[in-house]
Amino acid sequence: MGQPVPRLIQRRFRKEPIISMVMTVGLMNALLGSLQGQALLAVLGVLVVGGTLSWRTWYRYRRRAPMSDRPSMRYLPDRTSRPQMPVMGLSAKRQSPR
Repeated sequence: MGQPVPRLIQRRFRKEPIISMVMTVGLMNALLGSLQGQALLAVLGVLVVGGTLSWRTWYRYRRRAPMSDRPSMRYLPDRTSRPQMPVMGLSAKRQSPR
């Protein structure tokens, strides 16, 4: 990694703001829980971070699934079976209704 850590964090927050926010909350829960001796809060934070990372990884691999080489199905024929409608022209003289 040739980038400094603040720039990397800033870039990550711009790219994926919701995931980054959930990760920050999970990390803070884990840090505060471990510093204050509250095991439940620390475990909750670790679970949130782990779940977010696993979901993000799964979502990336699911999105990159290879497309099949099967030709696309067409529901409409290439050309319409109806003849085209004639173009309506406006006459120069209009009749006024009386």
